[in-house]
Amino acid sequence: MSWLFPAACLILVLQMAASRVLTVPERDIPIPELRKLPLNIAGWKGSFDQEMDNSITRYLKPDDYILRWYVEPNSGIPVNLFVAHFKSLQNAYGPHSPRVCLPGAGWLVRSSEQPVLAVPAGGQQIRVNEYMLEKAAERILVLYWYQNDRDMWADEFYAKLRLLPDLLRYRRSDVSLVRLITPLGTAADGERVKCREFAGRLYPLLVERFAAAN
Repeated sequence: MSWLFPAACLILVLQMAASRVLTVPERDIPIPELRKLPLNIAGWKGSFDQEMDNSITRYLKPDDYILRWYVEPNSGIPVNLFVAHFKSLQNAYGPHSPRVCLPGAGWLVRSSEQPVLAVPAGGQQIRVNEYMLEKAAERILVLYWYQNDRDMWADEFYAKLRLLPDLLRYRRSDVSLVRLITPLGTAADGERVKCREFAGRLYPLLVERFAAAN
């Protein structure tokens, strides 16, 4: 199936060109008010919201975001939650992939995979990106995916591939990047399990927030 990737790239180029020629007016949807996510998620305790540096905010230009630490009280394992929401991809680049940004900040990728995680609410499963990175004596685990009120996905260019179909069908091109980071100890297995569990608990709450923005 060596032709699949070039074919996908060709479709991407053609529809991006079409989206530049065709000016599709989008629905003026409200932001999902991400900071309304509960401070208690299945026992995980959240801290007060943090603010991104102004230079980062000007660079990313999200329409809404949340940056917050959660801690699992029994184990003391922390998870840093970051969600950036973009109302439109027509006139903006959109989410910046952690796969690119973190190595650019000096982190070395030690392993990567796309595990399928269980979502306790509703018995769903979601596929996410999972990276283990290292810098000096530090190690971190990063989970991330992309989500809106219509779908969720792990592959970076999928949002671009569906840009024109979503514009024509829904008059929308909104997307959010969801990213979790947890520091790793010497074993790392416990932190990995807990971070995956938190992702499964978080996902349906994000579904509710994005649905509320319709």
